[in-house]
Amino acid sequence: MTGTTAIGALCAVLAAFSFALWNLYLQRGLERGGTGPAALLALTLAITGSFLPVVAVAGVQGALPPLDPRGLGWFALAGLMTGAVGPVLATHATRSIGAARTTAIRLLDPFFALCISVLFLGERLRTGDLAGIGLIALALGMLQRDGQEGGAPGQGTAGAGLAVAASLAFTLGSVARKAGLSLLPSAWVAGALEGMTGLAAVLASLTAGRRWPEGRAAFSRAHLDLWWSGLAAAAGTLFLNLALQRVPVPVAVALRNTSPWFALVLLPRLLGGARRPGRWMWLSTGLLTAGMVLILVA
Repeated sequence: MTGTTAIGALCAVLAAFSFALWNLYLQRGLERGGTGPAALLALTLAITGSFLPVVAVAGVQGALPPLDPRGLGWFALAGLMTGAVGPVLATHATRSIGAARTTAIRLLDPFFALCISVLFLGERLRTGDLAGIGLIALALGMLQRDGQEGGAPGQGTAGAGLAVAASLAFTLGSVARKAGLSLLPSAWVAGALEGMTGLAAVLASLTAGRRWPEGRAAFSRAHLDLWWSGLAAAAGTLFLNLALQRVPVPVAVALRNTSPWFALVLLPRLLGGARRPGRWMWLSTGLLTAGMVLILVA
């Protein structure tokens, strides 16, 4: 393993840890009275504020790579998916079924990547793909049996559906991000534009829905967890962008998808010892991981 590959692998694992923290702090913030609009505003402001100043300084110093318009377009699309659509769905899913299950369903990324390849790139399903899909389907069924951190009764199926949709949005965002990085190799420019695109979408939504009172709740001291969540997402975005510049997409995805295991370990520490995941949660996460690995190596 070369030094560049090792750094890329480490960045992917750090991204997994950061995204686990994002979902856990998000759940804690929502449970303490935070609103969805406040969470989204804190998220996009945290990402924009973490990346934009660095890009501005680099631009003044003439240290930025050529700003390829196509790369900027891909980053904007990634920002729409990962800074607006995905987080909206993930926020509702987390409120409904909890952070650990929402994070576990993020393991569907390789499944959606496979579907995109089959439908649009003409790739054929292999035996390993089919076995992986079967394990993923079984794991999703088992997730419905876990009752350790769900929301209100009857919301489990709807919450799981929202988490699946969020996973699809994040997968599309990752594909767009990788395409952008191949044209404009700057993790910082990628993060800044993704953050600004997501922020613009959130501001437009708050204005159109007249939900500014809910959004302003993000600036209350009582909702610091939402800002910790946003900062964790910003760190995850940076580490993932750095990983995608150094290792192949399947390697980055596989290591980033260790996130659910971090969430399971951190769950009782951040949300209280009574929130320990049940055996179905552990088993389903293991099956999701096995399904992901089968699809990636097929």
